[in-house]
Amino acid sequence: MQKLLCPYCTVGPSDGQARTLAAAGDRLTVTWHLLSCPHYAADRVLAGEED
Repeated sequence: MQKLLCPYCTVGPSDGQARTLAAAGDRLTVTWHLLSCPHYAADRVLAGEED
């Protein structure tokens, strides 16, 4: 599993409030965000889970 910090809000597992997951082949990527991060909102739209 690869853990990534969002380049916009720069939070990680200890201070992030939300995460997005991506899987490709045998790799899982977790990216941490603030709930107010536009990248998190975009990930939810792309996943069909927009509020």
